[in-house]
Amino acid sequence: MRKYLSIILLLVAAVATAVAGNKVRGTVTDGSDGSALIGANVVLRDTAMKIVAGVLSNEEGRFEIEDVADGTYVLQMSYMGYDAQSLSLTNLEGDIDVGKVGLVVSATALDEVVVEGDAVINKVDRQLILPTEAQRKASTNGVSLLQHLQIPSLTVNPIDKSIKTNFGADVQLRINGVEATKEEVVAIRPADVVRIEYHDNPGLRYGNVAAVIDYIVKRKETGGNIAGDLTNGVKPLGYGDYNLSARYNRNKSAFSAVFSWERRDFDWIRENRETFVYPDHTVENREVGNPTKIKYDRMNFSLSYNYANDKSMLNVALRDVYDNTPNSFSDRNSILYQGDATYTVIDRQKSKSHIPSLDVYYQLDLKNDQHLYFDVVGTYLSSSNDRHYSMTEDGGEPAAFASDVDGERYSLIGEAIYERTLWKGNFTAGLKHSYSHMNNVYDGDISSKVSMNTAETYAFAEYRSHINKFGYSLGIGAMRTYYEQGELSQEKYIVRPTLTLSYNVTDNIFLKYNAYMSGYAPSLSALSDVSQDIDAYQVRRGNPDLHSVVFYTNSLSASWRSKYVNVELYGRYSYDDNPIMEETLLDDGRFVRTYANQSGFHRLNLQTTVQVFPFKEYIAVRLTPFFNRYISNGNDYTHTHSNAGFRGSIMGMYKNWVMMVEMNTSYHNLWGETVERGEKLHSVVVGYNTEKWSVQMMVMNPFTKRYEQGVENLSSVAPYSQIAYSDDFKRMVMLNVSFNLDFGKQRNIGGKRINNSDTDTGILSGSK
Repeated sequence: MRKYLSIILLLVAAVATAVAGNKVRGTVTDGSDGSALIGANVVLRDTAMKIVAGVLSNEEGRFEIEDVADGTYVLQMSYMGYDAQSLSLTNLEGDIDVGKVGLVVSATALDEVVVEGDAVINKVDRQLILPTEAQRKASTNGVSLLQHLQIPSLTVNPIDKSIKTNFGADVQLRINGVEATKEEVVAIRPADVVRIEYHDNPGLRYGNVAAVIDYIVKRKETGGNIAGDLTNGVKPLGYGDYNLSARYNRNKSAFSAVFSWERRDFDWIRENRETFVYPDHTVENREVGNPTKIKYDRMNFSLSYNYANDKSMLNVALRDVYDNTPNSFSDRNSILYQGDATYTVIDRQKSKSHIPSLDVYYQLDLKNDQHLYFDVVGTYLSSSNDRHYSMTEDGGEPAAFASDVDGERYSLIGEAIYERTLWKGNFTAGLKHSYSHMNNVYDGDISSKVSMNTAETYAFAEYRSHINKFGYSLGIGAMRTYYEQGELSQEKYIVRPTLTLSYNVTDNIFLKYNAYMSGYAPSLSALSDVSQDIDAYQVRRGNPDLHSVVFYTNSLSASWRSKYVNVELYGRYSYDDNPIMEETLLDDGRFVRTYANQSGFHRLNLQTTVQVFPFKEYIAVRLTPFFNRYISNGNDYTHTHSNAGFRGSIMGMYKNWVMMVEMNTSYHNLWGETVERGEKLHSVVVGYNTEKWSVQMMVMNPFTKRYEQGVENLSSVAPYSQIAYSDDFKRMVMLNVSFNLDFGKQRNIGGKRINNSDTDTGILSGSK
């Protein structure tokens, strides 16, 4: 009886096993160091190479495919920026664990339309840039690594480490998909960067910002990291950038803290020329400046906790930003000449702001390659701004103006995003809503109180895919803007479609076209129903009747890459319909500088980048000539401006040594009636880097006679020109020391994908 019972049980078990099927398990890792790869694509194919099943690896790199029938299969594993790996599973019977499969970093990607050449992979929505070992060794942090990669469309300022497009727009920074600050990017160790994803046409997913840089970095498994990047001026001593960070991981939890302190203490000279055209006479003012101090301290601190498991992730971040500026950029001591009269001008402005915020983020991974992301951010902003201006004729009484502004702002931002693989592409949809309440109290010569409620809602859907060598992205979005100030209220709806097309002409020629329609709301300061004195002749005034703006953009790029030479051509045309631009008018004997929805604004930007690599990556030469054309159509004015220039650099790297020489001509920007002329910069950097520490010496503007910036206003009734210059920025010498100490094993932690912040004080300033 027992014998028959045993046979029956064995048969039942065999049937159950056959019904349940087999399991295929394994772990996908980075072949160079064994760290886990999150979201690697794992596909099981039969002998006819048809897909049987597919999954993504989790935050530990592990995957599991269930219910696999007996037979022979091919297991394929791929990850963006890595060579794919294939394993043969012959006569599979029973569960199998293939163990760790290491993928090797390469300039190819499975099932993607790419252009291979050097370490850049072109895709319809972004570029994948794979740093070389020499570039990593030559860099001290994430910002300097970006500088050494020499991305044609980006400019890295070596003084303040700001990252912008060649056309002057801000670049959104991310780390493993998480929106990050410049200070957090500085804390990145270049050796941990697997690749950089550069979104030159970010699309609706990112709100159509100008560009996105996403650092894909390795994470620690246990233990942690302590790092510092310290820069101080040697000549002069008034410059300092200090960044410290610490990270610690324990099991599925990760803790991190980042602190940065940016300080400036310089002398600056401002010279102004102003013309005021009255109906019956004209006043000409010429100011000759004396050295005036610029001084500020800006501190950023963040403390975050991250918990991740196989299906979800929670991230809580507490941030605090403090800014104390006792001597602002607009301060001046000068002598004003008006005909035969002479005046002494003293202009002082100081400000403080404190911005604590709490960010709670949750991510949930669903079946069939679906993902949900939620983010809620609450922010409190406290600010104060005090200005005192006096203009005194020799032996006379001063004409003095003062304003003291205290402000508070409360805001709440919520965002939800859904992503999934659909057909042969990726589908993304999202909803974002922000609300804020602001109170600003203006005291001084003109006293008032401004209370304002604002809200913005944005929804979008986007699909990206490709057909052979042709890639495309289609999206549709809509936004609603609303504000309420006293008895005034206004709302507007804007449709935001987007289209991106790309085509690989050959293996090393890539074309891309992008077009989108978007919009923006007026700033809180421009909407404020308040006036502030500038001086005896001028008043700054807000305009609560402003409405949101629609703009249109088209861009076309073509790139050709070879072993020794890369060439990229880029052109962009954009148009703002009824943009919010300045307007100057005479009212009761004072010239009022205010804002209005003007007729239109056109901009054309062209650039060509040529990169030459005569000795592999050891020597790199880049030259980028550019041309900008602006047409500003106001309601009662039309201004045009053209600006041509170039950016160039030569970089040399050998073992642990690096040397870089850069030169940039002045970049101009016209908006409304004002032309801003940017700084001319050139620099020489020499450094020695090791894995744990580095030392670099930088000389800024070693060959210039005078470092300056300029502004010119083209108004027909109150034009002016301003020049600000400083000897402190001439032949400026800076020393950078960095260290990076690691402990513990490698372990990948899931990263945030969305992040929001709010820093707009809404204060209308009367400074010049």
